[in-house]
Amino acid sequence: MYYSVFTPPGSGAIQAGPFGILSYGIWLHGLAYAGLAVTLAYAVQDRLWRDRSVLMLVFLVAVGYGAGIELLQSTLETRTVDVIDLLVNAVGAAIAAVCWQILTQWIRFY
Repeated sequence: MYYSVFTPPGSGAIQAGPFGILSYGIWLHGLAYAGLAVTLAYAVQDRLWRDRSVLMLVFLVAVGYGAGIELLQSTLETRTVDVIDLLVNAVGAAIAAVCWQILTQWIRFY
């Protein structure tokens, strides 16, 4: 998440992501927050909470982290706040949390 605050080297060199559908930045945001959500889900998988509670916790923590990063970017001269990035973060986290929920119906992690 280092490059959420600092401009990555080669920024702007790649414009389109896979399949040319969405921009490269959107793909990176979605994948980063999906990865964060999966990591959080794995960390709390053995809690005695109901499945939906875990799903909501994972989603809210990942989105809250993304919102915090966006707020941090608002204080920097070289970065800007982007609501689209925040929405993509939320979508990536939601997709990963739901996929984790489905996956854990068939697989048990130790």
